[in-house]
Amino acid sequence: MILKNGIVLTDNFKFNKTDIEIKGLQITGIGDMNADTDFLDLTNMYVLPGFIDTHMHGAYGVRFSDPVPDINKITRFEATRGVTTIAATTSSSEFSDLLRQFDCIVAAMEKGTDGAKIAGIHAEGPFLNCKFKGAMTEKNIITPTAEKIEQLYSHGKGNLKIISIAPEIENADEAIKYFVTRGIVVSMGHTNATFDEAKNGVCCGATQSTHTFNAMRPYNHRELGVLGCVLTNPKVKCEMICDFVHLHPTTIKLIYNIKGVDQINMISDSGHSAGIELTKFMVDGIMRYVKDGVVRLADGTIAGSTKTLLEGVQNLASIGIPLEDISKMISLNPAKSIGIDNQTGTITKGKQADLVVLNKELEVVYTFVDGMIAYKKKK
Repeated sequence: MILKNGIVLTDNFKFNKTDIEIKGLQITGIGDMNADTDFLDLTNMYVLPGFIDTHMHGAYGVRFSDPVPDINKITRFEATRGVTTIAATTSSSEFSDLLRQFDCIVAAMEKGTDGAKIAGIHAEGPFLNCKFKGAMTEKNIITPTAEKIEQLYSHGKGNLKIISIAPEIENADEAIKYFVTRGIVVSMGHTNATFDEAKNGVCCGATQSTHTFNAMRPYNHRELGVLGCVLTNPKVKCEMICDFVHLHPTTIKLIYNIKGVDQINMISDSGHSAGIELTKFMVDGIMRYVKDGVVRLADGTIAGSTKTLLEGVQNLASIGIPLEDISKMISLNPAKSIGIDNQTGTITKGKQADLVVLNKELEVVYTFVDGMIAYKKKK
């Protein structure tokens, strides 16, 4: 198949009007091409690398922590929003159930999913600080021990890609070093870390910040806290939820201006209510309520997002961030975080044909996963 006349964001992250050839799973050519039969005319449409969400708990009425999750419902829906790859994200569930969730996700990966692919697991906890638990269930937040660390790693079967840890808690240093030496990204989150404690976490190997500004010690001009560390340390990449609920648009601009385009991962932090109308639902025995597009606990705590990465793209474009930069933050950077940038994340000859086609209104027209059309917008 040849994609003709698209406005293609090539791997130098500049737009060019050109064609893309797809054979099998891969991009096999980029440039002007003759196409007599098997082609799509994408005149006036943007062609971007497929979106990659490295922090999402579910969508379309399903969550990875559900007793029997229909994971294909999540992945099929995500493809309709331009997402081609996800890291299935768990929370601080009761530990034995967390291991069950790992097993369930790994089984889905081995079988293969419809729509978006699962490239690994992001464990958001359970080694967090209760002071900034957010919507987590406090009794499930635990101190890392050698046994529990080994169990998480073992049940991941090589698919645990990111783990969020509060760097100031007991045994955090040992946990961070363990995961880092096994090629797992450690992200500092749900944390009350001081500046020095966060800096020590980076020295131990942490290289990321979990949903920056959310569920962490606030910035103070004398005690900078974890935010002072992650915003100024070039070794740290910042997750950024772009639903305009978790972060004010000006805060998003602040992160973007301080960190720069290469050090930000756009994430959704979505759950049950993304893509479906819900008023309430249960997670780990705690009811969550949806009102005016915001998910909260009964006490008002924000509890994940109702939005997908696509709404984030549209939001960032609305405040003047270039689409080229948005694409890097939503494709290449997260691909690097989960170690798949040699396979996907840019439009490059030889890489997997994971692509999203947007119209000028930034709506998804086509999503390609491994060279196949996973979604086509109805006319």
